[in-house]
Amino acid sequence: MKRQERLKLRKRQKRRTVLKVALALVLVAGLVVGIMNFDAVKTWAGKHYFRLRWVETSLEEEKAAELAPVLTKYDLSKNINVLFIGIDKGSVPGEEGYTRSDVMILASVNVDKKKAVLVSFPRDTRVNIPGYGTEKINAAHSFKGPVGAVEAVEQISGIDINDYAEVDFEAFKNIVDAIGGVTLHLDYPISDPKVGYLPKGDVYLTGETGLILVRSRELPRGDLDRIDNQKKFLKAMMEKLVEIKDLQALLKVLDATVKYLDTTLEPDLIFALAEALQGMAVEDVEFVTLPGDEPNPAPGQPWYYIHDEEASAALFQNIKLYCSALSPEEQAAEAAEGRQEDRLSETEVDRSRINLAVLNGVRWEGIAAQVAEIMEDKGYANVSTGNTVNPYEDTTVYFAPGFEAAARAVARDLTPGAVYVIEEDNDVAITYDSDVILVIGEDYVE
Repeated sequence: MKRQERLKLRKRQKRRTVLKVALALVLVAGLVVGIMNFDAVKTWAGKHYFRLRWVETSLEEEKAAELAPVLTKYDLSKNINVLFIGIDKGSVPGEEGYTRSDVMILASVNVDKKKAVLVSFPRDTRVNIPGYGTEKINAAHSFKGPVGAVEAVEQISGIDINDYAEVDFEAFKNIVDAIGGVTLHLDYPISDPKVGYLPKGDVYLTGETGLILVRSRELPRGDLDRIDNQKKFLKAMMEKLVEIKDLQALLKVLDATVKYLDTTLEPDLIFALAEALQGMAVEDVEFVTLPGDEPNPAPGQPWYYIHDEEASAALFQNIKLYCSALSPEEQAAEAAEGRQEDRLSETEVDRSRINLAVLNGVRWEGIAAQVAEIMEDKGYANVSTGNTVNPYEDTTVYFAPGFEAAARAVARDLTPGAVYVIEEDNDVAITYDSDVILVIGEDYVE
């Protein structure tokens, strides 16, 4: 549960369908990582079952044959690039042949760096499709199938695509239920006549109620709050998946996943990636949207999303070189700016209103009470004390969603200049009924 806090890079807004495609990707990768963690017998059984079931994901022979000439053989020493296409299969009765794609995501994964970037291509992005002229990028699939989609994304990104996958969203609810649902905190209630109702606070989400969360825009900031909710949901799903340790539960997730995935990805590549990426954290996955703008069209003209060619070129160059949306220099600048923002936000924290729990994680008699007294002298009015179940080597500050600035203030007030682990964990916050939980470890310095 302990891990060093990582820099959270700013991410551009993305469409809600990004959540569903990313979820399918994370399900497959996380599933295999979970299988790899079992003992030899269970690992063999899990791999064998995985290979048997993965046959159902194979792309139709005709599509695979058309794609073969445009896909580039992968090299594990470089980024592995997979194009994920969201297809709404069967939504139009009698519809046959290729259809427009709902979403396009280019996933770049680097084994050595243990990092991944998922780039969303807005469906209305303007492109030139050979033989068809100026069109929206989602038409590329309807005109030329998977080949058209790959060519359109390669045209914009300049990145060679190694594999292709189509995701069917019809059974999204079953995926969520296969994982067992998630619990997260909602800053605002949702009361949307079109999709449903969810209360403010800590809520348990099944597949049915999860759809309410990712669809509703009936929130104070509309799309902005909806995007925040989607990020929370996806992160919670990722964290829930990597915690699953039961083989049968993992195979249940696999059974749900293969129903809506058609791909050129082969089991051997999946296993190679899973083995190499063990230890990769949720925070090591970046979500970005193709840079661009949404200008108002002239009367009678179609509406397009116009991608920024200069910014897009910089983005994809960074992905090629660093498997990140930002260059090392940009990351350093972001980190410095983030630290400055943290310092400013900490000065605005009202310590008298923070519910703080101080826990003895080292079994030094009276240490929790001693630290609680120190914190009270610094303005914390609502302080409780207790003991942890297990001993802690590292002093750790847990915080509920929305209380990161408060957690940083607690860490700084405890020992100015010291570096302690700071981690968001709503389960810990709920357990101790506090906004911030300070666990004293062996590295505590008075």
